[in-house]
Amino acid sequence: MRSARYLAAVLGSFAILLAACGQQPAGGGTASPSAGAKAAYGGTITFALENDVSNLDPMLSGLFVDRNIHYAMYDSLVRVDPKGNIIPWLAEKWETSSDGKTVTFTLRTDVKFHDGTSFDADAVKWNIERYKTTQGSLRTGDLSSVDTVTVVDPKTVKFNLKSAFAPLLGALVDRAGMMVSRKVVEAVGADFTLKPFKAGTGPFILTEAVKNDHYTLEKNPDWWGKDANGNKLPYLDKVTVKIITDADVRLTNLRTGNVQLVNLINGKDVPAVKADTTLNYQEVGSFAFNSMVPNEAPSYIFNEKRYVKAVAMAIDRQEILDKGPTQGNLGLVGYGPISPAHFAYDPNFKPWPKADPDGAKKLIADVGKGPLKFELLVPSGDAATLQLAQLIQAELLKADITMDLKSGTLADIVTLQQQHKHPGMTFVGWSGRLDPDGNTYDFVVTGQPNNDSSYSNAQVDTLMKQQRAEPDPAKRKTLLQQAQQIFTVDDPSRVWFGFTISALTSVKSVAGMESYPDRIPRFQTAQIQR
Repeated sequence: MRSARYLAAVLGSFAILLAACGQQPAGGGTASPSAGAKAAYGGTITFALENDVSNLDPMLSGLFVDRNIHYAMYDSLVRVDPKGNIIPWLAEKWETSSDGKTVTFTLRTDVKFHDGTSFDADAVKWNIERYKTTQGSLRTGDLSSVDTVTVVDPKTVKFNLKSAFAPLLGALVDRAGMMVSRKVVEAVGADFTLKPFKAGTGPFILTEAVKNDHYTLEKNPDWWGKDANGNKLPYLDKVTVKIITDADVRLTNLRTGNVQLVNLINGKDVPAVKADTTLNYQEVGSFAFNSMVPNEAPSYIFNEKRYVKAVAMAIDRQEILDKGPTQGNLGLVGYGPISPAHFAYDPNFKPWPKADPDGAKKLIADVGKGPLKFELLVPSGDAATLQLAQLIQAELLKADITMDLKSGTLADIVTLQQQHKHPGMTFVGWSGRLDPDGNTYDFVVTGQPNNDSSYSNAQVDTLMKQQRAEPDPAKRKTLLQQAQQIFTVDDPSRVWFGFTISALTSVKSVAGMESYPDRIPRFQTAQIQR
């Protein structure tokens, strides 16, 4: 169990700056050679990723693993530093009107897409409109506040909002703000989803994509970024992303030198990894949550919300943390999606501090349809994930709830979930976003792209829309907490059971990497020490 000291450290580490205007010099990041030190150019890093990607188009991507490649090949309008501050990226600065309804971005003028086409205000307008209007886009929720985009001149673009929208910059950090080449999109067509070669402006260029095996990213020699000493970035020649689903196999490959970096290991291995003098281990707090996603659509089991609440009451979150794969080393107990790293977090929100199997039995009895039995879809390939599902299965039996386990690939499970066709629940969490809106709105507001549980509650819809337009953080916090009480307890949308931490483990020769709260490696400052 994490101590109060750890929790305080997490809270103190992520003071979120949502400034109306960004003034810091843009660049590759802070992990650069010390003053006077010579940058070490060249070399290749092989990074072990826990699941295969589903979609390399930021518009259609719905998985965390996709973003590990996105961040290397695409730049977004703004980015976040390791402490949670929003910083300039493709946009050098921005200004927000006094009524909060207009945001004007001034763009870098030294950027080209990997295919040689220019990045400018027209490119921003085309990308944002593509994300907003294309059927099937998963970015519509992020950009729902944007009414129109106006090109002022080649380096200036204006976002005209329907109403003030506090989380906009936080959304533009990620896929909603990633810029892709129009020329490549139109030339490649349907293949763009997994073969978007030369489509980004980022520090690395995607040159090879072999499904279920590996992805190759090569240095972009024309990238605009520089380190704090003025050295041109990136340092590496190549990054190979290798798909290894089993955590034990990932760690073995790290120790034998077949891979040089992983960002997910089992909690049981953390003490040994920290003591291993051949490895570097670092961790920070995270925005991510773990959950089980019910299908609450009509004719499905969990259309009866009391069943969802019964499952939430019956599980023992502390046992999951202590005896599950984390072994108390990688996370915190959680009851909802607002994490300790968010400004709206309430440490006193503990609706079920202990498992309540008797209360769960009563709820099920009140429904009057006999015992609860359902299927949980569990991503395959990692023994620890299955063991965690089995632990929860045993906890639910104490409440006379039968949960059958069925395995499948993460991509197949998420596809079924997005189609609202999963028969019971899925074992799928979320990697988290800087602003708590990114952990909540799309999952609980009626009809939103990530509302895979088919949840609908008019009061939640109202509260979530109000918090988006509220500029006062204290008032936003109150609105978010009111909504959280409803969609986790009173009328539950899914079952949350914990928060993760963000860790990076590498061989000693890898330098220049920092752990970010979103668990995504930033390779532009990585170096191989010789």
